Amino acid sequence: MAVQPLSCPGSRDNAVQLTNEFTTAAGIGHPTNTGECQIFIDALDEAGNSLEQLGLDPGDRSDWFFPPSGAVSIWVVCTSGCSGRGELTYDTPTA
Repeated sequence: MAVQPLSCPGSRDNAVQLTNEFTTAAGIGHPTNTGECQIFIDALDEAGNSLEQLGLDPGDRSDWFFPPSGAVSIWVVCTSGCSGRGELTYDTPTA
C-alpha cells in the first residue's frame, strides 16, 4: 500500500505522477481518497492530454483504475477549490 500526500489547492503544476510508460498499463489498485478534499486520478497520453479521469470524494474508493489504451502515465491531483489536506492511498501491482 502506498500513501501519496497531495498539495491543496491542486493544479497541473503540483499534480503527482504515480506511474510511467512501463507501469501504467497495470493501473493502480484500490484507489481510496483518505484526505479531506476531492481528488482526481488522470490517465494521460504522450502529449499530456487526459484520456480518462476518476474523481473521488473524501472516503470514496474504487476497486481498480485501469487506464485506456494510449495512456503512458497516471497522475493524481487535489481539486483546485480545496484548502484542506489531499491524500490518495492505493496499491501498486506486483509481478
